[in-house]
Amino acid sequence: MTPRRHPTPAVARAGASLLVALALAGCGAIANTFTPAPHSANHVTIELAGAPNALYAGFYEAQALGYFKQTDLDVRFQIPARGQNPLTMLHDGRVLLAVASEPSVFLQRNLNEPVAGVAALLHAPLNTIRITLPAAPPTGGTAPVTGAPAHGQRKSSRSKRVVSAPAVTTVPAPVTQVWPAKLRQLLAAPGAPTYDGLTVAVRAETITDRSGVLRRFIQALARGYRAARADPAQAVSKLIAANPALAPRRRYELAMLKAALPEMFPPGLRVWGFQREAQWNAFGTWMTTNHVLTNPNAVSSASTNQLLQGQGI
Repeated sequence: MTPRRHPTPAVARAGASLLVALALAGCGAIANTFTPAPHSANHVTIELAGAPNALYAGFYEAQALGYFKQTDLDVRFQIPARGQNPLTMLHDGRVLLAVASEPSVFLQRNLNEPVAGVAALLHAPLNTIRITLPAAPPTGGTAPVTGAPAHGQRKSSRSKRVVSAPAVTTVPAPVTQVWPAKLRQLLAAPGAPTYDGLTVAVRAETITDRSGVLRRFIQALARGYRAARADPAQAVSKLIAANPALAPRRRYELAMLKAALPEMFPPGLRVWGFQREAQWNAFGTWMTTNHVLTNPNAVSSASTNQLLQGQGI
């Protein structure tokens, strides 16, 4: 009788990882509680488009709530320097993913760099997100009544309660977003087409070479953004816990997140992160027609949804 052989630890670990990968591929969603062995996680670095703010709340939620860790990912957020294009950090594998705008993806592709958007974070330009800060509580007795008293009246020593009006502003473009002057002028003109203000991008070959890691990252990130939508105040607290310098801006960050959520989850969205191919093609064609793009290969295959939940093979 042939003795029964037990798998080696290495083979057992490989089998466990395969089962997890098959489960993810089969259902398209993250539904496991896999706990990786110490120091065995896949290391992932993503270059943000600028300094942390509420638009990245889903990243910090996914990190704080353990969604990345549950899928065997050790994720690091990297902040670019002023004027540095996050998409250039994808070259030579310096980072695996980067956050940038749809126009920036096309501009990089125009330089023969094969980058592609894989998940839309914000389905509108940043400058269209209107942030309304609640009015500050009234302050009592700080503004004296001005003007001369009417005839026959005594001058009053009473003071008015000062109530500040709500402040309205828009999301500023990150300092890393460097566009040609011609593109800025075209986008500022009436009738300019819309575009995805923020998207996660990778190099095209990475979609094939590391599809498993990318899929797990994107789907864990989707859970983070859904958690931010369910509880914006908690999401901002997680953001500030990771970036204490934002504490004085809590009201502003919360207002920004609430203002941006409708464009993070627009009506009719098929699945979180879904990029509308027709819109990308139309915007790329518009850039080409206006001679911002000159590379005939810049528009085709600039975005893909295959890494999103339920969209892959």
